[in-house]
This record gives sequence, structure tokens and C-alpha cells, in this order.
Amino acid sequence: MSAEHATREEHPWPAIAMHWVHLIALVVLIWTGFFIRSPFYAGSMQLNRSLHFIFMWLLIFTAVVRVYYAFVGFSAAPGMRRRIRDYRHFGPQRENRGKFFEQMKYYLFLRRTSPRHGKYNTLQKGTYIFWLILIAVQAITGFAIWTTTQRAFAPLTYALGGPAAMRTYHYWIMWVFIVTVAVHIYLSAAEAWRELPLMFFGVETGEPAEKESRPATMG
Repeated sequence: MSAEHATREEHPWPAIAMHWVHLIALVVLIWTGFFIRSPFYAGSMQLNRSLHFIFMWLLIFTAVVRVYYAFVGFSAAPGMRRRIRDYRHFGPQRENRGKFFEQMKYYLFLRRTSPRHGKYNTLQKGTYIFWLILIAVQAITGFAIWTTTQRAFAPLTYALGGPAAMRTYHYWIMWVFIVTVAVHIYLSAAEAWRELPLMFFGVETGEPAEKESRPATMG
């Protein structure tokens, strides 16, 4: 559950920077992707293809860096200063045990309050892992229809129905991103609105629950 007060240790600057890069990259990729599929304004196809290519690599690179940072960086639980290795917030946690269905009830408006959980609830953790897998799959479908790498991916392309089918997969995966990101934005704004200034600008809100800022030692 979102804490009453968010701290800089909860969302350190490297994570904030990558959050911005992911957001901008997705917006550009979706915009240029729609244009490449069916031009909807009098723009340059070459420019849109180039932007799509650049931001594709940017998204892949920052996704890899974010996974790396999870293992070398530190972050805190909501409202806390005490930091632990970031990846531990994405793994199984005692605070989340047995709360999956209660969290679903909250999101479906069948429960008034969100059950108490760790930094991320089980659904959030699953979504972030799902996105990493989806980025990898989308990259593969993109390389399969990109002229430069088309030949290298030809066996996979034809095993999955040919170039036209691969373009269809690429298009519908984009829609999966659009829908899941839209839901993510809505839930973040609804449940963790106090953390939005911190998530995007590193601005704390109120007084934290504790003042310790040293990383926790690994046992």
C-alpha cells in the first residue's frame, strides 16, 4: 500500500531517470508505430522509421540497465529511509503473502481500502516482469520485420506464419502495451498519487516514517 509520505530513498534518481526514459520511449514508439503502419498526417516516413529505430534501442538498453540496477542499486520501502537491494522489492515478501485476491477486489472496487503490502503488490510485480518479457518479444518481432535483420529471423518468421503474421503480432503487442500502461497510470494515480511528485521529479511529500538512510546489510 502506498505510504502516507514518500521518500527519495524509495525512488532514487537512477530509477526516476529510467522511468522517464521508458515513458518517453513508449510514447515515441507507439506514435511512430501507428504512423509506419498507416500514416495519419503529412510526416516523413523515413523520419518516423528512424525515430522508431532509435527509441527501440533506447527502450531495450534502459530495460537491461534497469534489471542490472535492481541488483546493484538500493531503494527503500514506502515511507522509509532504510534501503535494501532493489531486487528484493520485486521478489516474494511476507507482507504480500495471501493478499492477491484482496488486492484484486480493491482494483475491481469490491473493497474500499488496499490491503497492506510491500513496496509493490503481487499484481505490480507480475506486471513489471510481464513487461520485460513483452519488450523482449516485441523486439524479436520488430527485428523479424526490419529489412536489415529480416533474413536472420526468417526461420522464426515463417514458423510463425510469415512476414504479414509477424507484423500483426508486432501491432497487437503494441496494443497490449497501450492497455497495460494505461491501467498502470490509472492505478498509480488512484492509489499512489502522493508519490507522483517523487516518481517523476524526486520531490518528497511530508515527513517519512524513519530517518535512517544507510543501506541495510545483506544477511
